[in-house]
Amino acid sequence: MDSIRIDTGVIHLQINDGPDYIEFNPKDVLFIERFYGLMKSFDEKSQEYRQRSEKIGLEDQAGGDDVLDKVPAGLALLREACEFMRGEIDKVFGAGTSQKLFGDVLALDLFSQFLDAVAPYIQEARVEKIKPYVKSKKKPPIK
Repeated sequence: MDSIRIDTGVIHLQINDGPDYIEFNPKDVLFIERFYGLMKSFDEKSQEYRQRSEKIGLEDQAGGDDVLDKVPAGLALLREACEFMRGEIDKVFGAGTSQKLFGDVLALDLFSQFLDAVAPYIQEARVEKIKPYVKSKKKPPIK
């Protein structure tokens, strides 16, 4: 029987040199819609979390007993932010992705590390995708 081979554009990225990997297709319009939705929701939520953090008042204290009273609220906010981000990543990259990437760790910097790692693949695919539709502007020769 004859067969065809179709390059779907799926990228497989190994996680921390281990056996686990994630996969996504940066050329898939549905994936890109979800990814940009993720970026927008992260931006909106980060503003909300920043405002809520200011209300808790941890940043305003130089120390003392007041700070210890506010720590539980601050930790609860951090946990909420991390759990939100994990959920959003799972919506875009598939259920269980956050667990593969981060294990049981809840730390805000992990999310930016992940997004910084996948962004170049997405940017490259988007540039290649629109290149045929964008006329190149040639500079006139220098006289």
